[in-house]
Amino acid sequence: MAEMTMRIEAIDLIMGIFGAFDENMKVLEKELDVTVLSRETELKVTGADAGNVELAMKTIQSLMQLAERGESIGTQTVQYVLGLVRDGRQNQVSEIGRDVVCITAKGKPIKAKTLGQKRYMDAMRTHTVTIGIGPAGTGKTYLAVAAAVAAFR
Repeated sequence: MAEMTMRIEAIDLIMGIFGAFDENMKVLEKELDVTVLSRETELKVTGADAGNVELAMKTIQSLMQLAERGESIGTQTVQYVLGLVRDGRQNQVSEIGRDVVCITAKGKPIKAKTLGQKRYMDAMRTHTVTIGIGPAGTGKTYLAVAAAVAAFR
């Protein structure tokens, strides 16, 4: 049985990473077949496969980076970050959520939530015409309209 521990001084970060009713960690536990426990400021990951335990720990560290910047972390974010870590691209996690397109009337920032959306926003800024193709529901039109609104302001 493999085990790794980490000390996290900010309990509010742990709460943000775990999510409501620990839903975020349940996704990680199910995907990697590990157990994640939090006792005060200590976080412990255990599992039968040492590789999965290490992968879970790297994913948690990457999620910590996002939480420290004030990003809200949901199950979709956990799955996306886990995919990046699995591909060995955990250094790119810091780019997620930095690209604020505009602010809504209620004060909520509209951001690129994935690296693909970030590339799309960069392309819209640098090219006169940008054509985005991809599956429905991935934010193409939403980001394009937000960029247009930001350009008019």
